[in-house]
Amino acid sequence: MSKLLFSILTVSALSFADTVYIDNSMAAAEHSDTEEYEERVSVGPYVEFTNIKMSNVTYNYKVNNRKYDINIDNTYTYGAAGNLPFNNYIGFYMIAAYQYLGISYQDRNLDGAYKALAQMEEDYMGWDVPLDSGDIKGRHQMHTVLFQIGFDLGLPLYSSYDYQFMIKLFGFGGGIAGKTFFQDDSKFVAPPLYGYAYGFGLRMAFHKAVLSGGVRNSHEYFHAYFERKISETKDGDEFMLDFDNYFQPFVNLSIALF
Repeated sequence: MSKLLFSILTVSALSFADTVYIDNSMAAAEHSDTEEYEERVSVGPYVEFTNIKMSNVTYNYKVNNRKYDINIDNTYTYGAAGNLPFNNYIGFYMIAAYQYLGISYQDRNLDGAYKALAQMEEDYMGWDVPLDSGDIKGRHQMHTVLFQIGFDLGLPLYSSYDYQFMIKLFGFGGGIAGKTFFQDDSKFVAPPLYGYAYGFGLRMAFHKAVLSGGVRNSHEYFHAYFERKISETKDGDEFMLDFDNYFQPFVNLSIALF
């Protein structure tokens, strides 16, 4: 009897399983007339084709209360950028980057500077002289680490859920904070760096790949002093750099994290 009952139940279960329908209507549709492409969190390499022009630089460089002339050369700015969108119209961005600055400097009156150095060496009798010829004319090699954070506002020009594609115009603005490091044996203390940036660009997203490019303006500033004061006042040994960069091209290729 038990064997007969088991056989009946088995046949019934198999018959029921054959008629089961799995509802997958909640799975993401491949095509939609109502859905839009959704911009995603992304991160990837960033390059800004920075070109610092002396016409946009304000500076004050003094040693032993003597004024100097300087000239600046630089590399492009390299790093990584990330985007955190709230929706397709507004979001946050962050950039971590590196840039090299070469600072060539010299006293505006070299003859007077060398005579002042000779007098100083005589006063100190050649022992523990606070300055040397490298402080009169030379070159600083500076490494800068920059962090930028801000927001962007965008307007999608075309968005397709079916093709997982979007192109939009966006503008952005944010603050800059960073740190400078002297590679050479400078008497200046490596100072922090501050500033801001703003600009606009075009962003194209295809599935998980995101390509952004545009132009940006930035303002950066730092102020350094000698670690060991040479002049009677602190401002007698200072290096203040205040510069603007206008319409600097940039590009960022990133990948969506999910």
